[in-house]
Amino acid sequence: MLDTIFSIFWGIILVLSIISVPYIIIRYEINRRQDKKKEEQGIYIRRVNRFEVWICIINPFFPFAAYMASSYGGGIGIWYNLLYVGLVLFFFLYSRYILVAYVKLSPEGIEQRVWSANPTRYPINAIDSIVYYETLNVEDQDMVGFYTAPVNRLLPSVRLPTITIESWRLCGSGLRMSVGLI
Repeated sequence: MLDTIFSIFWGIILVLSIISVPYIIIRYEINRRQDKKKEEQGIYIRRVNRFEVWICIINPFFPFAAYMASSYGGGIGIWYNLLYVGLVLFFFLYSRYILVAYVKLSPEGIEQRVWSANPTRYPINAIDSIVYYETLNVEDQDMVGFYTAPVNRLLPSVRLPTITIESWRLCGSGLRMSVGLI
C-alpha cells in the first residue's frame, strides 16, 4: 500500500519536474533579454550564470529514480523515499533561487533579491567604497564588492563576466558607471 502511494507521489513530482525544466530555462532567457534592454537606461541587472541554470536539467532524475524504484523495484522503504524527498526538495529550492536571484545597480541604489519575494534595497549614499576583484582564471567571473562606511559591512557582491571598467563616479544624482561587457 505504501509503495503504491509513493509511486503515485513520485509520478506526480516527476511530471512537475519535467515541466519545470523548460519553464526555468525559458524564463531565465526572457529575464536576461529584458535586463539587456534596461542597460540602455543605466540599470544593470546581474543574474546567475547560464551554466547554473542548465544544472536544473538534473531535476527530473531523482523523481524518476524514485518512481522506478517504487513502481518496479518491489519497494525501497520509507527511509530511501525520505532521502529522495530531501534531494528533490534541494533541487527545487535551487530552481527557485535561479528564477528569483538578481542584483540590480541603478541610480536609485543597489537592489538584491535572493530567496524572498521582497528585494533588499541599499541607497547609493550608504556605499563607502567599491572594490573590484579581478580573477586570474579566465573561466571564473570578476566581482565588484560594495562596502558601507559605519560598520564596513559588505553589501551584495556583483559577479561580472570579463569586464573593462572605464569609470566609476559617485555623484549627487546617484551612481554613474560605465562598464563595457566583453
